[in-house]
Amino acid sequence: MVRDGSVTSFRIVSVDHYMHKPEPRFDSCYSEFRGSDVRQVPVVRLFGSTADGTHSCVHIHGVFPYLYVPYDGASADSLAVDRLMYQIAGSLDKAINVSLGNANSAATHVFRIALVKGIPIYGYHRKEHQFFKIFLYNPYFIRKATNLLMNGVIMSRVFQTYETHVPYILQFFIDYNLIFVACD
Repeated sequence: MVRDGSVTSFRIVSVDHYMHKPEPRFDSCYSEFRGSDVRQVPVVRLFGSTADGTHSCVHIHGVFPYLYVPYDGASADSLAVDRLMYQIAGSLDKAINVSLGNANSAATHVFRIALVKGIPIYGYHRKEHQFFKIFLYNPYFIRKATNLLMNGVIMSRVFQTYETHVPYILQFFIDYNLIFVACD
């Protein structure tokens, strides 16, 4: 870790991720949205070398996988919006637990949900639309959450999902403008 504020250049040659207990210096140990402690967080691991040839492994904390679902903007009442976000999170948690064969589990899978704006890429749109950005703890549950949302399992409603086709590592590279260098 560079502590003096200097920049380190790093050539990425391999990347993976793993789930780990939160590290208080680097991770969110408490979810304000859920009002509970965080038990596991994703950590991205970059392997590569610096310009002088030093081999390195960098662990990146605080990057949660996410997906988007449209919010119709029917209510300008922030309490109603918050209530809907909590309903979606609770329903998604329960449905994922059921799909894992743990119907009685109280495990949470949604880290938080944020209301964001953006222009949909499907079709022509003149103005921004509102979306719920749903952050999960485990990247492996994005596909499961997508299927549950799109099949009407969550709140008996079909949700169109966005950016669920982008794998977690690629999502990380895009969000942070990183380039992967292939070696022969």
